[in-house]
Order: sequence, then C-alpha cells, then structure tokens
Amino acid sequence: MTQPVVRLDRVTKCYHLSHEQYSTLKEKILRWGARRVRSEEFLALREVSLDVHSGEILGIIGDNGSGKSTLLKVIAGITNPTSGTLTVQGTIASLLEVGVGFHPDLTGRENIFLSGALLGIPEAILKARVQDIIDFSGIGKFIDTPVKHYSSGMFLRLGFAVGAYVEPDILLVDEILAVGDQLFQRKCVSHLRQVAASGKTVILVSHDLDVLLALCTRAVVMDGGGIIGQGHPYEMIGLYRQHLFELSRASGIAPPPEVSLRNRFGDMRARITDVKMYDKEGKERYVFDTGEWVRVDLHYHSPEVYPDPVFGIAIHDDDDNAFITTGTHIIRGDLPALRGTGICRFMIEELNLLEGYYSLSVALTQRDAGPGSSMNFVLGSDYRKCLCPFMVRPGEKGRGVRGTGYMPFRTELLPKQ
Repeated sequence: MTQPVVRLDRVTKCYHLSHEQYSTLKEKILRWGARRVRSEEFLALREVSLDVHSGEILGIIGDNGSGKSTLLKVIAGITNPTSGTLTVQGTIASLLEVGVGFHPDLTGRENIFLSGALLGIPEAILKARVQDIIDFSGIGKFIDTPVKHYSSGMFLRLGFAVGAYVEPDILLVDEILAVGDQLFQRKCVSHLRQVAASGKTVILVSHDLDVLLALCTRAVVMDGGGIIGQGHPYEMIGLYRQHLFELSRASGIAPPPEVSLRNRFGDMRARITDVKMYDKEGKERYVFDTGEWVRVDLHYHSPEVYPDPVFGIAIHDDDDNAFITTGTHIIRGDLPALRGTGICRFMIEELNLLEGYYSLSVALTQRDAGPGSSMNFVLGSDYRKCLCPFMVRPGEKGRGVRGTGYMPFRTELLPKQ
C-alpha cells in the first residue's frame, strides 16, 4: 500500500476550560494577579491514530462533541495538537464553513473573488472558472445581486461552489453537504467523487449517514475524542447505531428503533460467536449487488458435546419483516454433534433482493428427540436477531426495479395473426 497522505500518531488536543466568573475587566485583572485561575482540562482528542491514503473518501461519524470537527481543524493546521505527531503530504483546503469572507453588501460575483482569495485560490484560476462556479451554484441571474438579499440556501450554495473549485491534494469537508435542495446535493456528491477519482483525498464529516454510505470508501466512528472503530461505512454506521443504543440503554432513554431490535436469547450451551459475509472471491463484504453470490459464515463454540444441532438463518428488511427463513435441517438434513469451535457455512447462489438495507438473524438449536425430529429456533441455545446488517445495491439486474424480491422477467411482443 502507498504511503498515507495524512498520518496521525497518538494525537491529543487539550483545551483549558475556565470556571472563573467576572463581571468587569478590572475584576478579571485583579483576580488573575492575585491567584491562579481555576480551570479544567478538556481532551477534545485522545491519542488518535489514523492513516488516510490518496484517493480515499473518508467519512467521520460521531455525536456532537465527539471530536470530529477538532480532528479536521488539527489536520487543516488551524489548531496544533497538544501531543502526538501529525504528518501531511500535499496541500490542504478546508470547507469547514461555507461562505467564509462573504460581505453582505457585495454581489455574488464580487464575493466569489473575495472568498476565493481568502481560500487561497489564485485570481487567474477564479477568472477562468467564475462561470463554472456560477453554474455549479445555480444562482443564475441573481449573481450580480448583493448577497444580503440571498436566501440562506442561495448563500450556502454559492459558498460551497467557490470552495469546490479549490484544487488541493486533501479536501476537508465539515457538515456542509446539507446545503441546497436534492439536485444541488447530488452535484456536491458527484463533485467529491470526481475529486477522489482524480487521486485526491477527501475527509468528510456529516450527520447524514445515507450520504456517508453512498459516498465514502471508509469511515471511522468517534466518541469522547477517540476513534472506537474504522472500516467499511456500512459496518461503521451499524457500530455507531449500536453505540447509540448502548448509551440510550445506560441513560434509561428508549433506544432508536433501528437498533432496538438487536437482541439475543437462549440457554447458551452452544453459541454463535460471530457472523461474517463474503463474496465469491472470498473477500469480506457487507455491500452486495442484486443477484450476487454470497457466503455467510456462522462461527460457533460448544464447550461440551452438542448433539443433533440445527443452524438457522433469516434475512430481514429494514422494517424487521422476514424475507426468508431457512436452516440446515431443510438444506442438508441432520448434522453431526458439535464440540469446540467451527464454522457453519451458508452459500446464497443468488441474492435476489432489491436495493435496500437488510440484516441477518441467526440461530443454533437442537432437534427435540434425535435425528429427524422437530426443533424450535426461538427456544434453542443461541438466537441472535438482526445481528449482521448489510446493504444491497441494484447492480445490473436490479436497476430500475422496485419492491423487495428480485425475479427474472422476459417480455415478448407478438403481432396479431
């Protein structure tokens, strides 16, 4: 793998929060000279280590106060880390606040040059691209109107359009993809993809998880100033939602509906320890196309002999509706007794689901009275519901088709005889 363009090694950022209260400047000076000011250390970043490579679109997920914006400011050089090392290869441009430098009495066209100069864009480049910036923003005939008469959406669109034409090696974007209507948001997403495709790097902060899922090649989840996970965006969104659930449960608040269905029960005499999904090449993935071949590995552990086992698997949609439920008793019949660790492998020859979000429920149980007898997944040893979230893209087969399940259709037009 190539050398990272951004490398953070145990980066910490500490701020000092003062607890002194003053009513006048004189009082502040006198108290400051008399004794030390009482303050408290606040760690906005806690030993963050992260590598970002050329061509990546990295999404940063987390609640307010988790350290996302501070991380971007450290990378941008706006603030220096308290400890740790930061290495950056290449030029950086930051869209941390759109419309920077806009003067309300100047026209949109004049503000393009003013804001562009503050962002470090050479005047010659701005002159050559001013019409592209106007077209991208969608301001049109209002470009020569003072921006104080613009709506908030027009103001933000013009600000993003100016920043979009900076040509850095690394582009930092903080919570600004929500500007404008859906058409303009699609323009923004398409532009960031083009930036990454040209070999540049994009680091993006957003609370819009759908945008992160559609746009990013990798994501990290932050909490309390530290990174608690990094990987595929869909996996990290699942981790973030699970984290929200745990925080909600600890505080007594009802969990979000998208994670409240994740539960587990059984006598645990034998357990399913992990579930992983793979494509036909053996690559671990959680985003697939309609009709694609998929392998699901159920890792199990049984400390004692576990006779007459049955493994079950179900696919649920985002509303917890079961699309299909099956098991080894249907697919291949009786299994030998389990002991120790191992894998039960399910192969899905064609994932006939249409575009959407889904999850796997898995179970391990026993037959009630030996081979061939009945069984019950819910009353078994380990039942894990909505454990493994995954996403299905339309691909070639599902493009334009609506619904949940895919069926291959053909059509013929026959002239009347």
